[in-house]
Amino acid sequence: MSKDTLQSVSLSSQFLELVEPLWRFLVLAEPPAKADVIFVFGSQDLSVPSHAAALYKLGYSRNVLVSGNYGRMTKDVFTKPEALVFKDCLVKNGVPVERVVAECDATNTLENVRFGVKALGRRELKIATALIVGKPFVMRRCRATFARQAPEIRVRCCPPTDEIRTSIDREPGAFAQRLVSEIERLDRYGLSGDIRLEKIPLSVRTAVQRIQRGQMF
Repeated sequence: MSKDTLQSVSLSSQFLELVEPLWRFLVLAEPPAKADVIFVFGSQDLSVPSHAAALYKLGYSRNVLVSGNYGRMTKDVFTKPEALVFKDCLVKNGVPVERVVAECDATNTLENVRFGVKALGRRELKIATALIVGKPFVMRRCRATFARQAPEIRVRCCPPTDEIRTSIDREPGAFAQRLVSEIERLDRYGLSGDIRLEKIPLSVRTAVQRIQRGQMF
């Protein structure tokens, strides 16, 4: 089922009420400000590079970094790495090709940050500030990864939207489980030291337990 089709699905008020605590915790959306780079996390969602292109054209940065190889949702969909697909989208939307740095090796968020920062360094770009752009529900983890892996870079989270209804990219039940897995990743990677450990609110923990018990509908 396509994302457009999913967006037309009627979502029950019970479902939305249950996932709302997770969504509002995970999704960080800040007003953009001038930055040294627009740092784009690869995925299957082409609204991400389109939004990054809009930020570029509004003058928020003169540099765009796109990072990503293939992921679980793109390996059988894209014919080339996410970074190159996103680069094509950026150029199509008016970003000069010479302003785009494509990092094609990263296979997870940790590598996105590590490899992306190194790629910028190879271009001799000094980065102190970044607008980070990715799917809305990964924004908290992206920020926490920067906080641990590149704390010298000040970031602002700028996803394409903070609206859940336009962000459903799979069946509602599977989407709820994906949000649960995102909370689990915050815990697991925080405890391992890969990202900054985030404090999870009780309301979010309670919603996670209800979803895991199958109390979604």
